Amino acid sequence: MTRRTIAASAILLTTYACASAPNVLSPLGAYLAPNAKTGPTVPLRVDPNARVILSGSAGLPAAQFLASQATRGAAIYSRSCDTCHGAGTLVGAAFVQSWNNRRVYDLYALIRSTMPLDNPGGMKDGEYLDVVAYLLQANKQLADRPDSLKSDTLSMRGTRIAVSAP
Repeated sequence: MTRRTIAASAILLTTYACASAPNVLSPLGAYLAPNAKTGPTVPLRVDPNARVILSGSAGLPAAQFLASQATRGAAIYSRSCDTCHGAGTLVGAAFVQSWNNRRVYDLYALIRSTMPLDNPGGMKDGEYLDVVAYLLQANKQLADRPDSLKSDTLSMRGTRIAVSAP
């Protein structure tokens, strides 16, 4: 078998397993509303060298954010994210199950590279940080010693999401 055949087989098996498993969650609860704006269709490519890395970050300190960041993030969320991710879709048990004890950078990088759907990466870094702060606050992450989330990837990789179901 060639590498491409193996990669294609792995993708098909993963797709089938995810489609048939009742407990598989889509990333970020991305259930599109009928009026959701989407960008252009992008062909998917297979990277045979891609690896999945699960970060073991339970021992890292919880991320800190400022209340002002979360407030700005709530406004940005309602303006840019609510169209596709309706009220409450990223708040609650599903978010906690998917993101608790993962690095803050994992969430930030996913949002920054894929959102908003009609203009991925189209917001400023500060706006993405504010949205992350809002999601943390909405999912009951305590900022016991408030400090701002920073776009410094080293600091985001050194802190974790520590949320609990609201």
